[in-house]
Amino acid sequence: MPNGRKPRMLLSVVLGAALYCAGCTDDSQRANSEPNSPMLIEPNMAVGKVRAGMRNEEVVALLGQPQRRTANALEYTRLGFAVMPGPDGGVQVVMCGDVTGINGPLVKAFAGHTKEGIGLNSTREELLKAYGEPTSGEKLSGGTESLRYDPLGITFTLEGGRVYHMIARLRGAQLPDRSVTIVPQSDNLQK
Repeated sequence: MPNGRKPRMLLSVVLGAALYCAGCTDDSQRANSEPNSPMLIEPNMAVGKVRAGMRNEEVVALLGQPQRRTANALEYTRLGFAVMPGPDGGVQVVMCGDVTGINGPLVKAFAGHTKEGIGLNSTREELLKAYGEPTSGEKLSGGTESLRYDPLGITFTLEGGRVYHMIARLRGAQLPDRSVTIVPQSDNLQK
């Protein structure tokens, strides 16, 4: 084989293998490496691909290893959120954004929003227009406030009138209570 063909052939094999491996990268590896990927927040049900009731192992299989683990959370700082299981081990809460304020790094990293377009950096006016008055609200120190919407399972924290943190409670589908109570007849009614 001439000297010029061997390096070109080796280069072709290496490039081919690299392209093949790049095509084999699964979505969980991509999701963990792509901050600012838009994701839909479905009230009570999901934040992006993280669904109510998922186990930690399922979250890790889907998103890859978190950047940090604590006793209570899987922290995906590159994606701007943390996943917290409930007492039964299933995902119950997703903390989105940054508790340090509107200029925190996790505010820039999280790109989730509701179908109404509400997400981090949404204004108080946009929030009220989309969902009306909150179930409850609280003025906090430093000019921040918390607005809780129980039907959505979401609490929004605002600084300077802009959302910088959201707590999404994932309860799953809430089935209506269809229980029936049977009351025995009293002796007086039977006579």
